[in-house]
Amino acid sequence: MVESPSREVFIFFHVPKTGGISINHLLNEKLSRGIDFIDLGLAGQEDDAEHGRLSIEKRSREERAKVRVITGHDVFMRTERLFPDRIARRITFLRSPASRIVSAFNYETSDAAPFTRWDEQTPFETWYRYQERDVMTKFLAKRVISHRLGIALAQGQRFARYPLHLGSGGWVFSQVQKALKDFWFVGCTESLSADMPIIARRIGIEGEVEKRNATGRNFSRRLDLTPELESRLAADNRYDTRLYEYWKQRVPAQIEKITAEPAATD
Repeated sequence: MVESPSREVFIFFHVPKTGGISINHLLNEKLSRGIDFIDLGLAGQEDDAEHGRLSIEKRSREERAKVRVITGHDVFMRTERLFPDRIARRITFLRSPASRIVSAFNYETSDAAPFTRWDEQTPFETWYRYQERDVMTKFLAKRVISHRLGIALAQGQRFARYPLHLGSGGWVFSQVQKALKDFWFVGCTESLSADMPIIARRIGIEGEVEKRNATGRNFSRRLDLTPELESRLAADNRYDTRLYEYWKQRVPAQIEKITAEPAATD
């Protein structure tokens, strides 16, 4: 476990297929899983059960005070309420929508995917017909919109648009953007290997990010991203594309800011 006088707690909102497993691997190597590194996902739940730990919500204030980092698909804005005396540093990573979609296809039609209806014989067009549009925007909407009515509206739009192959809509996009502007860092998967070590040092650890669960390493590359396919997927997922392009341009300034900013200590 990393001992640190910092009052900061780092909360990663893990969007699927944006490098979260690679981040978790680094954190799992350098921190104590289930103690100062909490994984709010299936792997974390299984590890807690194996070691007889309570879920983080049920732990004492003293136990929660040991936590340095929380990650996972089940991270929400309310997660930081578990640490009322700490400064929450919200972090997420986005990815080029076309690249994310092709990576998801290669993964979900491989033996590496534990729960999938697809196999290596599935054509891309068949798989894509069943995929939501603007997955990143919709995923974040459920997690970063803070008021219940807003979440209900976002989810209602999602379910209405899904069978019609429509994206998130302008209102949902604006709510996500508004929330992300209060995040400590919004990065991009494409620069993860350069940016995550800087964030790691702020957490109090050192280490490089190794690609995990990656196309060409953990499963085969059945489909390559051509310029034509990229253009099509970007148009189909226009709010994800807007979200990604907006934050991609701002990564260098964010890195400069957090590098110069002193850590909050007791």
